[in-house]
Amino acid sequence: MKIVAFSDSHRRSDRVDKLFEKTNLYTDLYIFTGDGLDDVENMFYIYPDKKILCVSGNCDIAATEPYVREVECCGKKVVFTHGHMQHAKFGMGGLKNLAKQTGADVVIFGHTHEKVCKYEDGIYYINPGSLGIPHDGTPAYAVIDISEKGVLCSHVAL
Repeated sequence: MKIVAFSDSHRRSDRVDKLFEKTNLYTDLYIFTGDGLDDVENMFYIYPDKKILCVSGNCDIAATEPYVREVECCGKKVVFTHGHMQHAKFGMGGLKNLAKQTGADVVIFGHTHEKVCKYEDGIYYINPGSLGIPHDGTPAYAVIDISEKGVLCSHVAL
């Protein structure tokens, strides 16, 4: 299963449009980890055949999406969240607790605007970076391939 994870678009819907144009032919699942739910809204209508899952971020005021969601992919439990509730800007401790509580194999998060792909204690921690305000200046997303053989993550510049 090929997942495209993206985060923190912060009113850059043009970049979300570009992401979908660039990736829709090979993507099975899109995961958006918050802070720009309004930017993603049109994608549900433009790409009705695509599975798009979202969570709310700290800047998604009055949003109804949950803060944490889970999905099963090829026998792996994928848990995703924005990361503000787990204090991701101050380290991985809250995300590790989330992984332990949920039995996650993969944790996808945003909030820090920094790309991460880390494998620790049998769990993958992935932050796709930011489409809207990336700390390194390059808008990016993550492509995550999950199969029976394992998990492969790569970051891609938009």
